[in-house]
Amino acid sequence: MLKKLTLALAALFLISFMANVCDAKNSRAKDLDYYKNTITAARETIWKAITDGHGSCASVAVMDEGRLVYSECFGAADRAANRPVDKNTRFNIGSTSKMFGAVAILLLVDEGKVSLDEKIVKYIPEFQMKDERYKDITVRMIFNHSSGLPGSSFFFGYAKYNQMHKLLLDTLKDASLKHAPGEMSMYCNDGFTLAEIIVEKVSGKKFMDFLAERVFKPLGMKNTGVSVGECGLENIAEYYDVKTGKKYPPELVEIYACGGISSTAEDLCKFGNSFNPKSGRKILSAASLGEIRRNQPYLFYDKLRHRPMMSEFGWEYSNIDELEAKGIQALGKGGNTMCYSANLQIAPDHGISIGVLINGHISGELLTRPVLDALLKDKNLMDAPKDAAKKPVEAQKVPEELLKFAGIYAKDMGPFKVVFNKNNDGLEMIPLQPVKSEKTPDGKPADSDKNKKDDKDDKTPAEGAIAFTYNGGVFHNFEKDEKCYFTEIDGRQYIVAHKVKTYGVDYIQMQKLDELKNPVSFKIDMIDKIWLVRNEKPYILAGSINTAKVEFYKELPGYADFSGIKKIETPDYASITGKIFRDQSEMRLVDMNGETWIKSNYGLCSPADSARKLAIGVNRVIIKSEGFNEWLKVEKGAIVKFEKPLKGRVIVLDEEKAIYDSVVDKDEVYVPEKGFIFLAGEPGDVFKVTAR
Repeated sequence: MLKKLTLALAALFLISFMANVCDAKNSRAKDLDYYKNTITAARETIWKAITDGHGSCASVAVMDEGRLVYSECFGAADRAANRPVDKNTRFNIGSTSKMFGAVAILLLVDEGKVSLDEKIVKYIPEFQMKDERYKDITVRMIFNHSSGLPGSSFFFGYAKYNQMHKLLLDTLKDASLKHAPGEMSMYCNDGFTLAEIIVEKVSGKKFMDFLAERVFKPLGMKNTGVSVGECGLENIAEYYDVKTGKKYPPELVEIYACGGISSTAEDLCKFGNSFNPKSGRKILSAASLGEIRRNQPYLFYDKLRHRPMMSEFGWEYSNIDELEAKGIQALGKGGNTMCYSANLQIAPDHGISIGVLINGHISGELLTRPVLDALLKDKNLMDAPKDAAKKPVEAQKVPEELLKFAGIYAKDMGPFKVVFNKNNDGLEMIPLQPVKSEKTPDGKPADSDKNKKDDKDDKTPAEGAIAFTYNGGVFHNFEKDEKCYFTEIDGRQYIVAHKVKTYGVDYIQMQKLDELKNPVSFKIDMIDKIWLVRNEKPYILAGSINTAKVEFYKELPGYADFSGIKKIETPDYASITGKIFRDQSEMRLVDMNGETWIKSNYGLCSPADSARKLAIGVNRVIIKSEGFNEWLKVEKGAIVKFEKPLKGRVIVLDEEKAIYDSVVDKDEVYVPEKGFIFLAGEPGDVFKVTAR
C-alpha cells in the first residue's frame, strides 16, 4: 500500500512538474510574442553599438510589472577563452552606482540617523575647505548636485589604493567652491564620496558591507558588489580597446558610492523594481520612496524655461516630457568609467526596469531609451516615436534687447566668442584660438600668419564656427538639431541649451566672462609650454596619463585655460571661473626645489623643459625618494625597449596619446620625435630604457 502511495505521489509530482515546465515554456513563448518590439529594439540597439565600435560585449534585461520578461547577452566576455557573456557576467556600472549611495543615505534617514537638511560637517567633522561656505552644504545638496564642490578627486586604476577618502578630504582642505551651496546644479562626483563617508561613520560599517546587508541581500542581487578589478571573480566582462583589440587588466574603481560598483543587467532590474510601489521587495519607507522619486529644486531651478537636468535625488532626470503627458513617470541614471558604460531606466508605477551594460564607451541612455519606447508600445501605453522629417526654421530678426549678450563665453571645452550675424537673424559661436609662442622650439621666429586668426575676410567663415538661426525666442542649429537661448541670472549672463535631445531638459551650456580692467599675468611665461604629471600611481589607467598645456587667448587677458577657464588672481594663483561646469579646480604655481610646478586638484605637474632627454643607448632611470614619476623626452625618433621593476609602469606617448603601455605591451616600440616616456614606481626602483 505504501509503495503504491509513493508511486502515486511521485506520478502526481511528475505531472505537476511537467505542467510547470510546460507553463514556463508557454509563458516564455507568450513573452516572445507579446514583447516582440521590445526584444527587437534591444537586439538592434545593442548590436549596432557593438558593430559601431562602442564596445565588444553587452547585456540587457527588462522587467515589466515586477517580472523579468527579457534578458539577453551579446558577444564574448573573454575572447581568448571564447567565454560568452551570460546573465551572471559582471560589468562595472560607473555612476549608476550613485543610486546605491542615494538609497544607503535614505535607509539611514528612515532610521532617524541622518537628516537630508542637516549640514555635512555634522557627520564628517574633518571635512574642511578653504572656502568657508562649505559649512552650509547639506546632505540633500549632494544628491541634486548643488553643493558647489569643484569636481572629482579620485582615479581609476588596476590595483587597490585604500586611501580615496583621505585623498578627497586632503584635496578639499585647500579648495574653494564653484558657487554658493544650493545655488545651482552641476554634476559632481566628490559629493557622493562624502555620502559614502557619512554612511560609514553613521552605520559603523564599510559602505559595501552596508549595501550587501541592507540592499543586495534583501533584493536578491547575488551578482552585485565591488568593481570587476577588485571582486576577484572570473566571470567578468573583460575590457578590450576598441581600436587595438588589446585586452587590459580588470578596471578597479574605489569610490563606491560615486562609481565603483559592478553588477549585471538583471540585478540592476531587481534594484530598479524596489522603487515600484507595488513591489513585494521594498527596502525604503514610503516617505523615502517618495523622496527619491520627486524633484529636488535649487535656487536656479525656476530660472530656466524648461525642466533642468539633475534636479533629482541622484537621477539624471525624473520625468520625460512625452511620457509625463501620458501620466508615466520615468527616471534614469547612467554611468561611464574608463572601460564600461551602464544605464538603469525605470517607470516605477508600471513596474518597468531596464538595465543595460556594455564594455565600452557610449551613452547608456541611448541604449535604454529605444527599449523603453518599444516596451511602452508593446503595452499599448504609447505610440512608437516617429522620425519625422524636419526643415530649417524661418529666420526672424533678433530682438534688440538680446544684442547685449554678445561676447566671450566659457564652455567646458574652451572659450567661445558669440557674435550676431550681419543680417541680425542669427548668431555664430566661434571657438577662440590659443595664443602661440612667437618663437619655435629651436628659437627661430614663428610664422606670424598662422597666428592671425582675425585678419580673414569677413565673408570667410571662422574656423570651427557654429551658426544658429533665430526664431520664436530660440536660436536653432539645423545640422546638429540643437536649440539654445540667453538668460541673465543675478546679473550674470548664460547660454542655455534648450530641450536637449533624449533627455528633453534645459541646461546652462556657457557662461559669459567678465572683461577684466586690470588683468594679472602668471609670474612665468607658459605659452606653448608642456607640463608633465609627477604624482600618479604606477597602477593608474593609461587613459589618465597625458601631457598638458596652459592655454591663453588674446581676447581674454587675465584668464588661463588649464582643464577649464580660470581667472588669474595673483602671479601664482588662478581661481575657478566657470561655476556651471563639472570637474573644475583651482591652479597654483608652487616651488619644488627651486623649480616652478603646477598644482591643480590633487595633481602636480612639472615643466617638460626640465625632463631628461632620451639618449641613444642605455638610459637608467631611478625613482627618487619623493616617489615622483620620472619622464624622458624624445627629441629624435627611436626604437625603445624597457626593463622595469615588477610593479613599475611604463607608458609611451606621442604628441597626443598613449601608444605603449607596459601592462599590455611587451615588445619594443618606436617613439616618435616630440614623444615622451612616463615611468612610475616605488622609491628606489630602477628602469633600464634602451634606445636605438
